[in-house]
Amino acid sequence: MFKRLTTSISRPSKTVFFMKDSWKRVILYILLLPLFLLIPLLLTRLVDHSMSIDRYDAMTEIIEEDFRIENASIVDGVLSYETPINASVLGLFTFYIGDQDLSNRTFNFVFEENGLTFYVARYQIEKVSYADLNLLNHDFSSTDPEALRTLGLALKLYIEEQSYIAFADISAQYIYGLMDYVFIALLMAFVMLLFINHVQFPFKLRFKLSVYLSSIWVVSEFILALFHLEQLEIISMLLVYVYHILAYRSFKVITRVVN
Repeated sequence: MFKRLTTSISRPSKTVFFMKDSWKRVILYILLLPLFLLIPLLLTRLVDHSMSIDRYDAMTEIIEEDFRIENASIVDGVLSYETPINASVLGLFTFYIGDQDLSNRTFNFVFEENGLTFYVARYQIEKVSYADLNLLNHDFSSTDPEALRTLGLALKLYIEEQSYIAFADISAQYIYGLMDYVFIALLMAFVMLLFINHVQFPFKLRFKLSVYLSSIWVVSEFILALFHLEQLEIISMLLVYVYHILAYRSFKVITRVVN
């Protein structure tokens, strides 16, 4: 894999020789290469495992707007309520007051009588008392900024402790990177099929070629993420296009020499 990666990055015209690779090798390359995209996230986790600012802002907004209800409160570490309520944050977390059907698609945090219980889908993982959350007293109908901040901070700290959520974040990052990588390879294979006519070989070979030529996208995205320059991702797409043009132009030269 390393040899194919370095060749694809340094000498795109040589990737033509990789079209003979078996599909098993190509698929393995596709699965392994997006792992590079996890490195910035893993480095960030090692330094600081805090919840991202965007996620925290979304959570506090939901708490303020959708997770307030009358006649529900925690008093001396005991919850009382009249009507169950729930609210979802970014389709990732769902907060509940009272006994309800839990979502199978989110991490669920249920405010129960004596504490907060964490569920993955419907499977209970952990329960923590309100005392351990520093949430002995809270009125869920309150609009007081300090009370809402205290609730948000308690949930933030508890969520940050959950290894399941960290694993889900890493897995999601990998899946998104893998999907983007495959999509770009497919897109460039179609583009070259439509606009580069002097090279006559089937689409499956073009796709194999694009898999290797799109390695530059992964490397570029990795570098941009390291320096927090994700907004410049257009650079990655331009590099992929340039690499494809360089590779296909080299085929034209080879054709002339043979003729």
